[in-house]
Amino acid sequence: MNRSLVRGVFGALLLCCAQVLSFAAGPKVGVLLKGRAKFWQVIEQTALATGAQHGAEVVVKAPAAETDVAVQIQLLNALAASGVQAIVIAPTNKDALAEPVAAAAAKGIKIVVIDSPLAGGAGATFIGTDHRAAGEAAGRLLAGLIGDGDEIAVLRHAQNNAATGDRENGALEALRAAHPKAPVHADIYASTEDGVEAARAALVFTRYPQTKAVLASGTPGTMAMCELLVKQGGGAKFVGFGMNLNPAVASALEAGTMHGWVAQLPVEIGRTAIEVALDLLAGKSVPPVIHTDFIVVTKENLHDPKVQALLKL
Repeated sequence: MNRSLVRGVFGALLLCCAQVLSFAAGPKVGVLLKGRAKFWQVIEQTALATGAQHGAEVVVKAPAAETDVAVQIQLLNALAASGVQAIVIAPTNKDALAEPVAAAAAKGIKIVVIDSPLAGGAGATFIGTDHRAAGEAAGRLLAGLIGDGDEIAVLRHAQNNAATGDRENGALEALRAAHPKAPVHADIYASTEDGVEAARAALVFTRYPQTKAVLASGTPGTMAMCELLVKQGGGAKFVGFGMNLNPAVASALEAGTMHGWVAQLPVEIGRTAIEVALDLLAGKSVPPVIHTDFIVVTKENLHDPKVQALLKL
């Protein structure tokens, strides 16, 4: 038999076997998160468990910090070159990641965006909390606890963070609608740098000592402000954001040193993201936007079974 023909047949058989093995192994999904904070760890664990449940290989990557935009772009490019068929991404920067994500999509990779939408949408499905609605809910709650002339401070999370920016805008809109004459200060950032949050929380009262109400838009700032208010026995009405529920927040709500906790549900985000990625790979139609739930926890509903269940997550 002609050797060239033999090599051709053998090569075709190898390709066929590789395709069969690839199919048998299930789809491969890359998950690229913003950082390594607890919120992202929960999404990672849920994504891996959901992938295993559906027979998919899930590979999770993340930069060391949410400010590592260039590192996240490098990780995205590496995932795209590694043979993944879909990528779930929480972009660290909605503008900087738009073009690299579009380039991955142009290669035929299915894209699911979580937590923070990309600029222009990049033709991807978005899954996450409706951050503006969550911010509006927090703002309305805080507005109902203060008078028309009370000073309000917003401890922002970090500059150029789309998710917390939407929360802040929603909260500020609700606060100003309820109390148009109230002084509102929103120029202090908790930052994403470890160890800075406590000093930034204290700075709120140093710079604005007449503050009667505080809203913190990110988990690190919320926990730092909670700790500060617990130590000093209160001093301001306080509403913050986080995930699920933790004992420190539950205790502060019970004691009245914290007045509201807007809880995201990262388990729901991680599970839905993988399921949608697999639906896209199966050729199924999915909505362009899927908003996951958030729960506003106060002293009044703290002992509801649904809220108490958050402590176990």
